[in-house]
Amino acid sequence: MSEFDIKDFSASEKNLKGEKLKSLKTIEDFQKYFDELAKHIFGHVAIVIGDSSSKQIKYYLEEIEFYYNNLPKKDLDSAKNMSEKEKNFINHFSCTYKRNKNARQLFWHYSGVDICFQSYPEDNCYGGILIRSMSKCDGNENNTELIAGPLRCANEIANQSINLKSIPKIEEIKDAKRNIREDKIASTIRQGIENNKRYGDKIKKVGDEYVVPHDFPHFCYYVKRGKNGWSTMVDEKPVRYSANPEERLEKFYNTIINEKK
Repeated sequence: MSEFDIKDFSASEKNLKGEKLKSLKTIEDFQKYFDELAKHIFGHVAIVIGDSSSKQIKYYLEEIEFYYNNLPKKDLDSAKNMSEKEKNFINHFSCTYKRNKNARQLFWHYSGVDICFQSYPEDNCYGGILIRSMSKCDGNENNTELIAGPLRCANEIANQSINLKSIPKIEEIKDAKRNIREDKIASTIRQGIENNKRYGDKIKKVGDEYVVPHDFPHFCYYVKRGKNGWSTMVDEKPVRYSANPEERLEKFYNTIINEKK
């Protein structure tokens, strides 16, 4: 299983086609682009498996990460000859799994499943939105379960598609319960990607807030749940989600402090 078509995603299709992404050159430009798309996805999009006339499962996205490469192959190959600043920029984007996919396709890979941007192989441009966490509704809107972790999300979508003999669809939703205020959406570092050595001496803590440099990539987005809200069911037992995005900057900062001691 490698991909499924996504339908009824018209409100974000232009962004997913990624024409503008091909020309972006700074972290700030990517950040602005991803900010707007994340707001739409959290409030207006669900993954739906099955038919409403029988059994249907709906998944709301709770945590996503953006990955994109628009660097020419020659730049990637010559990174060892570049300045430290140029290398840092390349490191943020060269970690993207290469693919040749259309916008609105799902792409399974070693780390989970992505909603794809349009690929432009002639320009070496490709990428997607990794689904890291989602809440599962099995027909009863009050009966929800957090599926936390990208591999668990990928397996859940694949297994339920097989069980229900149904292709997963990403649909625009009109659900008042998903009218998420912007202050409930936050961004942080991608799990296991950002490197302490690049930003360790630039991150400051003021009270409970973290002050980061303007080119610091917050490419992971999530709906705030509170530290105690990131637990998931494993073998019918609640387990704390170890990659809790609301704690990620705190752990990152503490690692930096400990390395300086």
